[in-house]
Amino acid sequence: MSRRKHKAIEKIPVTNEENVARIIFSPSYLDGEKVSPTAFRWEYLHSGSAEDYISVLREDKRYDFEEESRTFKNRTEGDTRWGYALLNVGDIRNLNQDIEGMDMAIDVLPQPSQKRMNHAGIFVHLHDNLVTAATPLTGEIMFIQKRLASLCSVPTPFK
Repeated sequence: MSRRKHKAIEKIPVTNEENVARIIFSPSYLDGEKVSPTAFRWEYLHSGSAEDYISVLREDKRYDFEEESRTFKNRTEGDTRWGYALLNVGDIRNLNQDIEGMDMAIDVLPQPSQKRMNHAGIFVHLHDNLVTAATPLTGEIMFIQKRLASLCSVPTPFK
């Protein structure tokens, strides 16, 4: 029996100048014409495991967000894949300085896969603990979600 050798995927660092897209599901990720803080909740995957980062896609002309997200499954019953909103990575990282008095660290790190080379994740550590879907929702986490939503561009609907 032969084993397939998988080519290692290079994790190219995400720069502050880059934009990342959060795929928007409607209605739960929208608040009128703005992105809702619920768009930045950590989810349980269909496999049952707890997400430990918020999934985003790096903006790159080689990839089409609509095409790439066709296989994304909604996590909330009744939601449909609606569009995307952009966030600047430097703005996300600046939350580390902007949110004073909160013991947190936030970063955007590459999470490429064979299917999605431009996949990345927003990782949040609160009180030295990585936030996951299993982390109890606190006022601090809701505040971080609200700040991430406030950094979003006006959502762009898919065609």
